[in-house]
Amino acid sequence: MKSEIKTILVLFCVSALMLILHKVALDRIFIIEMDGDIPILALDDKSAGGSSSAITFMDGGRRILQCELSASYQYPFCELNFQLADLSQGQPVKGGDFSKYDRVGLWLRYTAPVDAGIRLHLRNFNPDYSDLADENSLKFNSIEWFAVQGSTQPIWIPLDNMQVSTWWLSENKVSLKNSGPELTNITTLELSTGTMVVEGKYELEVEKIEFRGKFISKEQLYLILVSMWMMFAFVRLVYSSIKFNKTLRFFKFREQELTTINHLLDNKSRELQDRVGRDVLTGVLNRQGLQAIIFNQDGSINRTKGLSIAFIDIDYFKQVNDNFGHKVGDDILIEFARLIEDNTRHSTEILARWGGEEFILACPNSNLHEVELLAEKIRAIIASHRWPQGIKLTCSMGVAQMSEETFEDFIQRADLALYQAKKRGRNRIVSAVKN
Repeated sequence: MKSEIKTILVLFCVSALMLILHKVALDRIFIIEMDGDIPILALDDKSAGGSSSAITFMDGGRRILQCELSASYQYPFCELNFQLADLSQGQPVKGGDFSKYDRVGLWLRYTAPVDAGIRLHLRNFNPDYSDLADENSLKFNSIEWFAVQGSTQPIWIPLDNMQVSTWWLSENKVSLKNSGPELTNITTLELSTGTMVVEGKYELEVEKIEFRGKFISKEQLYLILVSMWMMFAFVRLVYSSIKFNKTLRFFKFREQELTTINHLLDNKSRELQDRVGRDVLTGVLNRQGLQAIIFNQDGSINRTKGLSIAFIDIDYFKQVNDNFGHKVGDDILIEFARLIEDNTRHSTEILARWGGEEFILACPNSNLHEVELLAEKIRAIIASHRWPQGIKLTCSMGVAQMSEETFEDFIQRADLALYQAKKRGRNRIVSAVKN
């Protein structure tokens, strides 16, 4: 008994030590130095017919991008282009696997004529949708933020915040299966001027870019700890069974103990699987979680009878972030999802965050008219709700009922209806045209 207690104390200490080490150490780090071997280019919009100009040079260990933006092109830009893989060597393309990291730190200083955003693009190559002859086929995993001008404090960005640019998905006709963020084969890192810019001189100084992540994830650590305790329980059970094999009561007790531990492990496993399919911020399903419900294991569509959806977009959400900050924006996204879930039937109607401020409400066994009524109910609730900071918030929706079509076409019809709702003034519902 004393040796058993000692073993438990040792396991407890090891478990605590592993949890502490995971919190404060065991970091996987990848650093992009400005004077290293990675080629760094200055790009501008001349290739797209614009007249902006960009140059780059080193100054005291910092990479400088100097840019003169001109409005001769509809979307003027300048960027620093970090080439992490040589695309001229042909297949297979070997970029960096950044899915092993959970955040990126940027040591930079930004100067612009007005408060302007900075965009970070992590371009991924996947032979399912990428073509070496077409640079635009590299997936845009992107995020844009507004940096404090002149500040040299490092900026840490969670990689979970990266989103795939909607224009890129539409332009490249990417399947739903490949439409989510992907960081497994990054060939290019780009730091670019923002989307809302004015003519003038811009300067970006970059000292260092650093990716950080844990060698093992929290889920893997929990699995190791549970397995370790399971192994201890198993060894203890075997030892006790050999010692007391004539006592039936002992066998039943140990069997019940092992069953209980297995049940706990199964619950933990289901909890981890559920977490993968949920949006971290709002707690509703994410795009992958919704796909898991809609698609069968063989990749075919689970054609639920009468499947209808409402494609929901928060009107002028970017202005909320710009005027009140991303913390208020996050609070509104959480409250927005909660309001919809509180006014739907959890047993049949499924809410998922599609990306950014876009949500999809899937309604199995519902026809178009039923979803139109539900959508109008939700629209009115959103418009009349008291939001933080006295914000007046509305939403637009495109509703559609699935017919004999692919899921991508189904989503596109709902998206086109949403576009029409916005075009007609927002805060309204438009039903999709049937194929």
